Amino acid sequence: MPKRTQVSIVLKNEPGALCRLCGILARAEVNIGGMSIDDCTDEGFIRLIVDEPKKATKVLDQAKVPHLDTEVLILDLANEPGMLQRVSAKLAEAGINIHYAYGTADLRGRGGALVLRVSDVDKAVAILEGDGPA
Repeated sequence: MPKRTQVSIVLKNEPGALCRLCGILARAEVNIGGMSIDDCTDEGFIRLIVDEPKKATKVLDQAKVPHLDTEVLILDLANEPGMLQRVSAKLAEAGINIHYAYGTADLRGRGGALVLRVSDVDKAVAILEGDGPA
């Protein structure tokens, strides 16, 4: 269960904003592996999982794109009923709050990935890998 750096960006909610952001990363050969976009009236909040977070941060700084780097967990989960309930129960029992989550599953039953922002990343890793109290 890898801990990863997530890059979060607030962009103006207008045509071409996402294209410009993706262009900055593409020119630097940074690959986007996961994305969540929440829209508001005037702005969009984008969360990215990229293959090279340090490189992404550098090119975003150079392009004067404000961003926030956050440590998240990426869980590979079986795509079966109750899997998310079991994960969230373990975290709840350990007093770990899930601030937000996003992900995808292969609906043909071959698994999926879930990105979690939690209140205590290291404790969550220990709990979910079976090294901590359940």
